[in-house]
Amino acid sequence: MPYRFREDIAPADVAIEAWGKTLEELFSSCAEALLGTMVEDPGEVVRSREVPINLEDDELDLLLFSFLQELIYYKDAQRLLLHAG
Repeated sequence: MPYRFREDIAPADVAIEAWGKTLEELFSSCAEALLGTMVEDPGEVVRSREVPINLEDDELDLLLFSFLQELIYYKDAQRLLLHAG
């Protein structure tokens, strides 16, 4: 698992520490951690289709924020849980 939940940082919210060898792996780790907050076992979420997500930002932290927000949007608006990668 390329992430861990950090309960010592944000007791009222969710904080994670994620890693990857590439930027793509890091974003995938963050997406899996987000999915892990939505379902008990992210591995049980079936990969049945691909949804392209195209985002741009000059700031890496804002790009990651937008990416995670997009995943939350799909969950809320379309009742669709997504894996990254």
